[in-house]
Formats: sequence, C-alpha cells, structure tokens
Amino acid sequence: MTDLVEQRALKSTQTLPGAAPAEEQPNAFSSGVALQDATVLIHVRFRPDGKVWEIAECPDFMDKDEWFKRLCAHAGDKFQTRCGARGLFRLSLEQLEGLKAPIHH
Repeated sequence: MTDLVEQRALKSTQTLPGAAPAEEQPNAFSSGVALQDATVLIHVRFRPDGKVWEIAECPDFMDKDEWFKRLCAHAGDKFQTRCGARGLFRLSLEQLEGLKAPIHH
C-alpha cells in the first residue's frame, strides 16, 4: 500500500517531457503567460466579495482593482470567465504594452 502511495506522489511531481521543471515554470500571477503567437494571458483571481485577489502584469503605479478596471474598459471583450472565481484576458503583446503605459494628463 505504501509503495502505491509513494508511486502516485512521485508521478504527480514529474513534469511532462519537454516541460520546464516546476521551479523554472513561471508563476501565472507574477507575470502573464506568453503564447507562441504573441498572445499574452492575464490571469485574474477574485475574492469572495468580488475584489481582485491576484492579477498578472499589474503595473507598479496601479493597484490590482484599478488594473482590472483598466483592462475591462479597454479590452473587456477579451475577458473569459473561468470557474473558481477566476478569469483571464487574452491580449496581444502590443495591447498589453499600451495598457501598461502610464496615462499622462
């Protein structure tokens, strides 16, 4: 019985062939995940009260909720809801760079 449990634990920690080891894989919330066609996925997690808990690519000059509101205002059609109080934006690299630029009044 113990061998079976150990085998399952070992199997769950192994990565797929060609995948980076777990310690080298990027954290989706510390930075967006870039895909091959220059599409960037901005992952969002929400608190039970609806406020943003975590969001990727948030500029230093904004808080998480402001960043989410900016993304919704300018790329709301690119947002996809996911289960578990999650969602993501699919943006081009150019769109992301434009949205991250500070607005000068």
